[in-house]
Amino acid sequence: MAYMMLTIGESRRGRRLPTPRTFRDRTNPLDVLDDDEVIRRCRLPRQSIIDLCEALADDLDRATNRSLPTSTQVMAALQYFATGSFQRVDGDLHGISQPSVSRCVNAVSTALCRRASTYIKFAADEASQRHVIGQFHDIAGFPNVLGCVDGTQIPILAPRVNEYVYVCRKGYHSLNVQGVCDAELRFTNIVAKYPGSSHDSFIWKNSSVCLYLQQMTVTGGWLLGDSGYLLSDCFMTPLNNATSVAEQRYNRAHVKTRNTIERAFGLLKMRFRCLHRTGGCLQSPPSTCAKIITACAVLHNICIDKAVPAPEEDNTVTDTPDVTDDATDTVSGNTTGARLRQQLIAKRFV
Repeated sequence: MAYMMLTIGESRRGRRLPTPRTFRDRTNPLDVLDDDEVIRRCRLPRQSIIDLCEALADDLDRATNRSLPTSTQVMAALQYFATGSFQRVDGDLHGISQPSVSRCVNAVSTALCRRASTYIKFAADEASQRHVIGQFHDIAGFPNVLGCVDGTQIPILAPRVNEYVYVCRKGYHSLNVQGVCDAELRFTNIVAKYPGSSHDSFIWKNSSVCLYLQQMTVTGGWLLGDSGYLLSDCFMTPLNNATSVAEQRYNRAHVKTRNTIERAFGLLKMRFRCLHRTGGCLQSPPSTCAKIITACAVLHNICIDKAVPAPEEDNTVTDTPDVTDDATDTVSGNTTGARLRQQLIAKRFV
C-alpha cells in the first residue's frame, strides 16, 4: 500500500520511476534480438538460422555437459564470418572464450563444407542449363552462357610451411579462390584450396567443372572468363585486338555478362567481411581458411535463395577484379575455340 502511494506521488510530481534492468541471456541471442539486428549481425534471417541449427545439429551436438548449445556455436561462427572481428571480441558478445569461438568456427565451417554440394550446384540437366542460358542472355544478348568464372585473392596469415608459395602477385599471403556463378550471383562452383601464387588458368584446368564441360553431352554451352584463361570450345574469352564493329560488340557483351562473377565476389566479401582485406585476414592454417571460404560461399547462396538484401553499411566495399592482372598474360587458346569464337561473332554480333 505504501509503495502504491509512493508511485502515485511520484507520477503526480511528473517524475519517471527507473525502469527495471533487463539481463539478456547471451546463450540464446535469437530470443532477445529483433529481426533487423539478427540480419545485421549474422547476415541470415531468423528462420534461416533456426533451419541451419537444425541441419547442423548432428555435427555440432556433443554428448558432454561442457559442450556449447548448437545455437551458440552457429551464432558465434556467423558473427565471425559477418564481421571478421577478433575472435576474443566475438566471444565476449556470447559469453565464451576465444578458444571456444575458434572451435565453433572450425566446427560450423566443417559441417557446412560437408553439405556444400547441396547448396553449390552447377547446372547439370538440360532444363537447368536452358534456364541459366536464358538468364545470362537477358543481360547483354550473349548466347549459350552456362556461367562466368574468375579468381579472387583471399588474404590469410603467413603459413609456417611453404610460406613463399602463398604470396600472391599483389604482394600478400592469400588463397587464390576460383568461383563460377550464374546470372543471379549464386555460386555454382567454388575451389578454395590453391595458394595465392597459383595462376587462374591452372586452377581452371584442374577443376571439376572444366572436366565436366569437356565431357558434356549437351553441346553449345560455355563459360565466360577474362583473357588470362585458355580459349576453347567450352570457354569463351575476349578478343585482345578487336578491330571490326562485330568484334567490339562481342567484347562489350562479353564484359557486361562476365561482370556477374566480379559482382558475386564483391557481394560475398560485402556480406562476410572476414574474407575482405578491410577485415584483416583469416588467421588460421590454409586448410581451415579453405573451409571458412567454402562455408561463406554456402551461406552466400542461402542469402541469394532467401532474397536477403545486401548489408547497407557495407555498400562501399567492392571487390577488386583480377582481370587487370591477368590481361597481360594473354593465352591464345586452341584452333577449335578460335574458330568457334569467330563463328559466334559472325553469326550473332555482325
